[in-house]
Amino acid sequence: MFYRVHQFIQAFFPQIDSSEIKWAMNNLSPGACSLFLNQSRSEQRHALDVAKSIMKHQYTVSNSEFQNLLAAALLHDCGKSIVSIRLWQRVFIVLMQKMPQCIWSRLETSQTIFALPLEIATQHATWGGCLAQEAGLNPEICLLIREHHAPNTELGSILASADNAH
Repeated sequence: MFYRVHQFIQAFFPQIDSSEIKWAMNNLSPGACSLFLNQSRSEQRHALDVAKSIMKHQYTVSNSEFQNLLAAALLHDCGKSIVSIRLWQRVFIVLMQKMPQCIWSRLETSQTIFALPLEIATQHATWGGCLAQEAGLNPEICLLIREHHAPNTELGSILASADNAH
């Protein structure tokens, strides 16, 4: 419970040091930097936390796979940047993650104020993969962004685990 309160405060008042932005820019291509900077401050904070979590672990992956994983961590929620998400919608999405899929599906397809946040939660990974592809990013990074909620690869599982921890 304390973690969720902390997460809520972080979303309201994201603290990002300029050295963290510089670190992110050094780990991203120019096109990827633009995607990172287009994210909301709270998404940037979350992305930095996910990337730092990945940095703390020793994974048996190649250097290029690790760099792709770091880039995907920094951009995994970039698809959310195409819509404006209000704080109540973010809270609603987190709360709905504990609900049965049938309730989620019913609300997502309804004509209510609850449909948009659920659509964003469902589709942002696909949107992000498309944005990354349009920015000319490595296809592996695009795939990792697309699959970060439903991983089909080892790297995707690493990213999903780090994302779920933050």
